[in-house]
Amino acid sequence: MRVGCVAYVSRLISLNKPMHLIANLGVQLQICAVLTTIVCCHQQAIAATANRLRDDFIAASQFDPEFQAAIAQRDAGLELQEQAQATLLPQVTASFQRSINNTDSRSQTVLGPIDRSFQNYPAYSASLQIRQALYRPKAWASLAQSRAQARYAELILQGAKQDLGLRLIGLHAEWAAAQVAREAAQESIVILRQLASIVLRQFDAGDATKVDIEIAQSKLAQAQTQLAESQLALENAKLGWAQITGRHDPAGKPTSFNLIKDSTQALPERSFSAITWHDRAAQRLPLNYPSLQSIQSIAIDNSPVLQAQREAVQVAEAELRKVAADHYPVADLFAARSKSASAQENTVGTSFSGAQVGIQVSVPLYSGGAVDSAIRQAQANLRKVQNDLQAAINRLNLQIDRDWRTLEAARVDVSAQARLLEALIVVTESTVRGQTAGIATTVDTLQAKLQALNAQRDLARATSRAVVAWIRLMGASGLISEETLLELDKLIAL
Repeated sequence: MRVGCVAYVSRLISLNKPMHLIANLGVQLQICAVLTTIVCCHQQAIAATANRLRDDFIAASQFDPEFQAAIAQRDAGLELQEQAQATLLPQVTASFQRSINNTDSRSQTVLGPIDRSFQNYPAYSASLQIRQALYRPKAWASLAQSRAQARYAELILQGAKQDLGLRLIGLHAEWAAAQVAREAAQESIVILRQLASIVLRQFDAGDATKVDIEIAQSKLAQAQTQLAESQLALENAKLGWAQITGRHDPAGKPTSFNLIKDSTQALPERSFSAITWHDRAAQRLPLNYPSLQSIQSIAIDNSPVLQAQREAVQVAEAELRKVAADHYPVADLFAARSKSASAQENTVGTSFSGAQVGIQVSVPLYSGGAVDSAIRQAQANLRKVQNDLQAAINRLNLQIDRDWRTLEAARVDVSAQARLLEALIVVTESTVRGQTAGIATTVDTLQAKLQALNAQRDLARATSRAVVAWIRLMGASGLISEETLLELDKLIAL
């Protein structure tokens, strides 16, 4: 930029331009300096917002309470496998008891009763037992079930990660659209006030009616309502973003979310402003699927929600095997060692020492129908989970169909609004030139600017719909990740 300014000055001097042009060189250099500053600031802003989506996603994964709850749920689910494995490992128990006793006894003999009394004598007993399961069908079924539950917990966490990405990008899309809508509403209010004042002057001159005044005032009121609504949406998006990421507004009061949980380091400050989308952001959204059917097929295989539901079916099947195992016998290998002294009233003063090694077999004979009832209950639960899986597949297909068509419609809307905006910019420039030439009025220019602002607002909203529909498609396929958001940053964010 500075090189261009110097070249421009040299060119004026070399061409022997009039002195009044050269006298204006100071002003022109100031303009060049301002433009240079703007370009540098813009480049700094781009550098500051680079990787914004990915960095926010990382921060949210470390802070968001819902995602932290999902992590805790995953951790709890993994412990079930440890617990099930423990039932198949050797169980070692030890016990020791010591007491001071008083015993009075009477024995009947042929010679008559004999009374005995023992006062304050010590008694103790100690034992050590080792037990190893040999045949426990229920424990084996519990182990298989716990493995399915561990996989289920991992998949639920993956689903929560996809949901986190959906919520984060949805807030960014809402934030960006609300930012543009607010700016458009603010500029529209200024224009509508000018138009209202023009109508009042025309009314005083007899060229307008009371109806024209009321229409102008109602349009101004509508613009003020749109400003209030966009401001509300903007503040809601900011608050939602802060609650998910734990970040705060550097220019305002810090929220209570400026630190990562369980961390002493604050997150790096970010510009508390909306992301600016590329004008062709909707067309730049990466979607490597040739058809709706292809993405539905991939989502059915890769969706964490469906994968978790399939594991839920495995859990229900293992539960059925586990309750049915109550019909089978149980065999354990055990070894024990014990030692006691005066452990009972009739063995006062006597010591015992013993050792045991053997196999214990327990055979269920009759439980009053409880086992059969539990089997029927497990079968019913299995049918429920299987139908839940099919219902989840149906919901996913419906969601993908809706989001696919929403994305296509939003892309068409973005193209239409972009063309309309380009046309209105040309119209605005034409009316400005026409006003200079005397063939257009101030009202024409203001109306053209107003239409351009409305088109700009509608373009931002259509882009927001496209981004939300795209991220929902990615989430349905389980493809939301740091790498995905980094690519999205590079493609559609300015």
